[in-house]
Amino acid sequence: MKKVAVMTDSVSLLTQEIAEAHGIKVIPTHITMDGKDYLDTDINLSEFYAQLPQLREAEKFPTTSSPSISDYLEAYRELGKKVKSILCVTYSPRLGMAYNAATQAKEMVRGELGKVAIEIINSGTCCGAQMLIALEAAKAAAKGKSLSEITEIANNMVTQVSQIFIVEDLYYLAKGGRIGKARHWASSTISTKSLLGLDASTGGVIVPLTRAKTKTKLMEKMLEIVKERNGNKKLHAVINHANVPDEAEELKRRLLSRFDCAELYVTPVLPLIAIHNGPGCIWLAWYGED
Repeated sequence: MKKVAVMTDSVSLLTQEIAEAHGIKVIPTHITMDGKDYLDTDINLSEFYAQLPQLREAEKFPTTSSPSISDYLEAYRELGKKVKSILCVTYSPRLGMAYNAATQAKEMVRGELGKVAIEIINSGTCCGAQMLIALEAAKAAAKGKSLSEITEIANNMVTQVSQIFIVEDLYYLAKGGRIGKARHWASSTISTKSLLGLDASTGGVIVPLTRAKTKTKLMEKMLEIVKERNGNKKLHAVINHANVPDEAEELKRRLLSRFDCAELYVTPVLPLIAIHNGPGCIWLAWYGED
């Protein structure tokens, strides 16, 4: 029997292919549109992005919610039949209720799953940074490491991973109430793109970094920040994008031309992230290998 199962939520933006390759269970978030509940992972992205401008114009934005307590209970019970221990990596509790739901579900199954131990990691972030933490935990699990060893690795990763991202319009973050310390920028009449940060070093909240008229300039700033923080270390990186694959590929090209990347993933943003950040957002997460 495998010692430890690793699970996370769809805010990590792990694709099904990557999750299956590393044996990670992904719990979907929920999207409510027109009074109907959908799983984040079941929504057609092309159709969703086509609808988004009209939804904004009509002020009929979809609402979002974290995986529920029952979602975590079901996952714990399923995994508990196959493994001795479970490690759950959630997005920052400053962004939603996943960590609280996972914790409450853990208490509810205490004793029910016999000797199956459950540890929950607050990633302090989301998207690609959360993905990198879950991936490192899964790699350790595949090597047969214990739950305590994997938990230590994951917690160490929380402090190592950096994440910055570009949004075209702060309207979406402001409307969703997740704009963090960039709120004063949202009321600005200056037409600019924004570069923001979100990882454990920011306390799990969004912080403003800089603004520019073009995304090209902000991409260049992204690479400067990577260089400042990691020097010439080999990188493990993730690029996420909201319906701008060409821009994501351009960022990938620039990253590869300047850094030695041990691994580099490019994955699309799912509806929950697009709802709160708007179309066109680009995320870059990374850590340097010692």
